[in-house]
Amino acid sequence: MSNHKDNVKDNIVKENEDPSIPPYGTNEWLQYWSEFEGHLPSPIDVSITGSLSYKCPELKWFNFDVYPHKVKLTNTGYTIVISSKWKTERPYLEGGPFLEKHVLSQIHFHWGADMMEGSDHTVDQRRYPAEMQVTFFRSEYMTQQEALRHSDGVTMISYIIKYGVNPDDRLSWVLEGFPRVREAQKHTRIGPYPMSRLLPMFFEDYFLYWGRLDTARGESFVIKWLVPRTTLFASYDQIREFRKLWDPWDEPNLRNFRPLQEKGERHVFFINPHWCQYNSLLPIPRVPEPSISVLSPAYMKNPKMLPPQNRRTESSQVEGPTKTSQYNLPTLLTRI
Repeated sequence: MSNHKDNVKDNIVKENEDPSIPPYGTNEWLQYWSEFEGHLPSPIDVSITGSLSYKCPELKWFNFDVYPHKVKLTNTGYTIVISSKWKTERPYLEGGPFLEKHVLSQIHFHWGADMMEGSDHTVDQRRYPAEMQVTFFRSEYMTQQEALRHSDGVTMISYIIKYGVNPDDRLSWVLEGFPRVREAQKHTRIGPYPMSRLLPMFFEDYFLYWGRLDTARGESFVIKWLVPRTTLFASYDQIREFRKLWDPWDEPNLRNFRPLQEKGERHVFFINPHWCQYNSLLPIPRVPEPSISVLSPAYMKNPKMLPPQNRRTESSQVEGPTKTSQYNLPTLLTRI
């Protein structure tokens, strides 16, 4: 492993001598590798020992505490998809490894036939019961379909779902709709709740790599993959709900995770490592982590754009975010 890291460092020295290559330490340098490694297959195994530490700006989450107008749950026959609509500005990401704003598109899941399989990615050569993949696309491309045509267009955040003795409240409001979408191509409304109720947010401690996504239609797209050390968890009964969904042939959809691919010599970056690095995944928090989402400038300028659910308390009339601990917490929002 040390020989591989030495080779990577030697290559970086050579790259810095080439004026056609962006400077090491910039987001442009990260994007540069999509041209050479974006065609390599995914998913892969990620680990601290097999990665290269890299410094990026803090990842910033905007509008994830804002209630959507509606949330739809769809059983496609291959996976379960969460899609949402907002009357005004939707949630988006900035900073981190991104050169431009990336807006939330959809959320889907992978699972297996038992508790020993299910996640697309493995961590330290171990599979987990499930994985939640959150899709974002670069805002200037307007739609996910157009963004997929570009190597810098789409990012997927892959949350590993561990086994937990108790049910995870983050997943409960999603699983509530599963009985209504047992059959393929069925859909229903759930919530609506803000995406912060489902997504654990992070600004450091995540893995990044470039890899190809192949579709059932034979199409291939370049994806930037982020695998955070922060995880979700699910009880046995919660995971079992996924296996009750039907595929297009009216059979139980017991597994839909993809085969693991070779990492090869591609770069896997460990972005802004911070916490204990004994294990590649962080332990399940004993209490829910506070939201680190903030309001976008558009909402800050005109709070009346916010949905009624976000304007119910008098505290929501305070102008501007306040500093609480190390996070900029939104003060215009009602806590869940």
